Amino acid sequence: MLPFFLASYPLNDAAETVNVMGSSISRVMGGTSGIMYTILCKAAYASLKANGQSDVTSNHWAEALEASTTAVSKYGGAIAGFRTLLDALIPASQALQQRLKAGDDTVTAFVLSSEAALAGAESTKLMQAGRSSYVSPEIVASVPDPGAMAAAAWYRAAALAVRNTLESSLPAGSSAP
Repeated sequence: MLPFFLASYPLNDAAETVNVMGSSISRVMGGTSGIMYTILCKAAYASLKANGQSDVTSNHWAEALEASTTAVSKYGGAIAGFRTLLDALIPASQALQQRLKAGDDTVTAFVLSSEAALAGAESTKLMQAGRSSYVSPEIVASVPDPGAMAAAAWYRAAALAVRNTLESSLPAGSSAP
């Protein structure tokens, strides 16, 4: 099935690829998460398209991630601290922007922001909010929010895939930043 999907993705256009990802998600992922991920992708698409350039920079990606989390918050009604995917993606977005402003290279900024996503997801163990408000505090304190953990996992996987792809394309003996 993956080759079928990949064949329909316009991989030479980052904004359109994200747009098609959103459409794919809306077809195959049910529940609230499916809707939130569709919103996430569609907001990223709109942000990437708004820059009006064919080349997408790391700063454009950082802006798209921020626009995405803002859209999910707006339409989903959650904010940081509500035990949702936003508890992973908002820290990731903030870290990505901070690391890029500090002068880190794109790959390093992406990987470090994925660590912030994981830390944000883990921090949901300390939160009593959202759908978990009816679960006893003892149970909530031992389990991070599944949606936040899922978001952190795919974000981290993407960061490591970018780093590993870059490393495999470098001459022997070199390493990615």
